[in-house]
Amino acid sequence: MITWILVANSAEAKILTSENLRTGDLKLLRELKHPDSRKKTGELISDKPGHYKTDGGMRGAYNKTDPKETEAEHFALQLAHELKAGWDQNQYKHLVIITPAHFYGLLGKHLDNHLADIIHFSKDYTRYPLAKLAESLKEHLFV
Repeated sequence: MITWILVANSAEAKILTSENLRTGDLKLLRELKHPDSRKKTGELISDKPGHYKTDGGMRGAYNKTDPKETEAEHFALQLAHELKAGWDQNQYKHLVIITPAHFYGLLGKHLDNHLADIIHFSKDYTRYPLAKLAESLKEHLFV
């Protein structure tokens, strides 16, 4: 059975595939990057939130949202679509997701309930070479 492994953080992701995780055979299926998640907050916003007048002399203010969080949410949605497309095309039966905990929370909001058997590890292995990643996966899954 084919397993997909998503290794991601808020700015980059790798989707890997394996027919047998015990042997450590990992193949890179695709890499995705979201450079806006790496930008500074000032580069992501054009204006500061301001105040405005309302009827009755009261004042209001715009809700402050974190632009970096918004960009991470956009990337999580993109990754969820990738995973759903692969599932719909029967490209995998099991899914391993390796992301920092916060990003997994953003991603989880967009994952379909019936996607696959999902295993999650709260790590950031995006910079790991394939051999080291395969070794770490074996440690987590088969120890």
